[in-house]
Amino acid sequence: MINELAEKEPLTVDHIKELSPHSSQYIVPYNQKRSKRYGLILYTTYNRPGAQDEADNMERSLHTAGFCVEKIEWNDAWELHSKLDSTLQQIACDCSLLVLCLMSHGSRGVLHGGDSHGIIRIYDVLQHLSQLIAEFIPMVRKHTKIFRRKWFSSI
Repeated sequence: MINELAEKEPLTVDHIKELSPHSSQYIVPYNQKRSKRYGLILYTTYNRPGAQDEADNMERSLHTAGFCVEKIEWNDAWELHSKLDSTLQQIACDCSLLVLCLMSHGSRGVLHGGDSHGIIRIYDVLQHLSQLIAEFIPMVRKHTKIFRRKWFSSI
């Protein structure tokens, strides 16, 4: 019955909140009149030639997939968190699904910004997000693991 409602009715975020405890799956309404799928693109151009084009391509892709898209440039850790906070406050009232794209150079679980203290732990960003977004709103994310490659020479 819940799946049928999600497919046919324009559910609000309050409806989703009420129905969520009764479903083993996230509820993302097909009819997006009252709640929307959002794509949030946060990118930095610091030391990244082509970053603007990359962000523009991601924006087009998310639009094509039916998302409302916010594309925001950031330069340092404080600005990233500040822009994330203000944007999520604006979309929280009608967000049914969030896809977050963080675009930056980085390594081993950290992002690099343009300030002198430019290291931002991805874990910290995810923790921050989990405090800002209700638990019944799915956040699409990819968990990456760093694999150490072993090189063998042939005898």
